Amino acid sequence: MENFLLIFPCIFLILGATVSDLREHRIPNLLVMAGAAMGILLQAVLAGFGGVLAAITGLLVGMAVLLPGYLLGFTGAGDAKLMAAVGTFLGPWGVFQAALASIVIGGVIALGFAFSALISRQSISPWHRYGLMFKTLAVTGRPIYIAPEEGEVMGRKFPFAVSIALGTTAWIAWQWPLA
Repeated sequence: MENFLLIFPCIFLILGATVSDLREHRIPNLLVMAGAAMGILLQAVLAGFGGVLAAITGLLVGMAVLLPGYLLGFTGAGDAKLMAAVGTFLGPWGVFQAALASIVIGGVIALGFAFSALISRQSISPWHRYGLMFKTLAVTGRPIYIAPEEGEVMGRKFPFAVSIALGTTAWIAWQWPLA
């Protein structure tokens, strides 16, 4: 029963964030803060001080996992804050696993975007740019980053909340007790 009371509000949070990210390319702070507050409150009611500790630690772990992606420009701040809010429901170990699943799913989606450029003639392929970055690394031993050209498929904004929703839901389904 405790899992049920934590999981369904978490799913509603990620669904709301995903819809917002798809429509507006942003995740509202109010939604994320309300979700985090609800996660901490539910943990407090269901598990007392230990639940609050798990919620706060989960918040910190969720933020820490996606913070490097934000700092490097791969994700938005809303994505990192959403993962932190999810951490209040799942706790530190759960959010760590859900975040890793989300990153893997995001990577698969990104590869799908990149390979779609091979099929579609409407967008510029990133493969020449990737090859140039790899050649530079191989010859000089120094990595470089070449930004995507205007119109390149990898230059488009991707709503990462979709990956968070899929990764978190997959983790929840994997953890859900069968009995």
